[in-house]
Amino acid sequence: MSKVKLLIALAWFILSISPSSFSANPNDEYKDILARLVPPSIHYNITVEKNSIIKGFKQLNVAIENKEKGVVRHKYLWISNDKKIIIPTVFENKNGKFKRVRPEQSIERKPVDLSWFFEMIDKLPKEMKKSYGKGKDVYMLSDPYCPFCKMEIEELVKLAKDNKIKLHIIPFDVHGKRADKASLIFIDIENNKGLLEAINKIGKAKFKDVDKEIEKNKDKLDKLKAKYSKYLQQVGDTVYNHGIHGTPVVVIPTKGKSAYIIVGLEDISQYAK
Repeated sequence: MSKVKLLIALAWFILSISPSSFSANPNDEYKDILARLVPPSIHYNITVEKNSIIKGFKQLNVAIENKEKGVVRHKYLWISNDKKIIIPTVFENKNGKFKRVRPEQSIERKPVDLSWFFEMIDKLPKEMKKSYGKGKDVYMLSDPYCPFCKMEIEELVKLAKDNKIKLHIIPFDVHGKRADKASLIFIDIENNKGLLEAINKIGKAKFKDVDKEIEKNKDKLDKLKAKYSKYLQQVGDTVYNHGIHGTPVVVIPTKGKSAYIIVGLEDISQYAK
C-alpha cells in the first residue's frame, strides 16, 4: 500500500471513531477532587449526567457502594467546569416547597454472599424456625422492643397472609435484658401455638402488652432461659460480628447462599414478586 493510501485509510479510521471514545473516564477526571471528599476505604463510581440543572456545572452521579451489605447509594455532586467550585446539595422550589434534588434511583440493592447467615439458621432448633405464609422465604431479625421492627412486621404479615412471602422471625435482641425475656417467651409461644400467635403476642404487640406477657410468664423464664438462651446468644454474637448492630434486619434469599440484606425500615413488597 502506498504512503498516500495509508494516510487516507488512517484519516478515515480516526474520523470514524466516535468522539466519546476519547473522553476521559470521569472516575479519573475527578479523582483528585473526590479523594478529598470520600474516604479511601469507600468504593465509588462516577457518572456525569448529560443535562445539569446548574449552568456551568457538571452534574455528577456518585454511586457509593457497600459491598458487604450489597447497597449502592446514589448522590449528586455539582462541580464547576473549571473544577474550582463544588456544590454538594441543591434544593428546588416546587410549588412553594423546597425539595432536595436527588437521583431518581437513590438506592440500589445487590445480592451478597450470606453463607454465614444460613449456617447460623441451620444451627437453630426447630422451635425457632417456624414460618407463616407460603411464598418466597423472608427472614426478619427482630427485637421485641424495637418500634421500627413492629412497623416492618405489620407489612410482612400482610404479605405472608396473602401468601406472597413465607415469613420467618429470628429474635435479635439489642434492647437489653427485658428484650431477652420477651424473646424467650416469643420462642415458647412460637413453639406451642405457631409463629403468627408469637407475632401477635410479642412481635407486633405494644410495649405495655409485651411487658404484661413477661409478667404473666415470669415463672417459666428460668426454664426457657436454660433451653434457649444459648441460641439467642449465638444469633446475637454472629450477627453483631458481621457488622449489624441494629434492627430491623430483613434477609431475602436469591440463589444458593446469596441474598438481599436490608438493615432498617424499608418497603419489602418490591422483593416479594
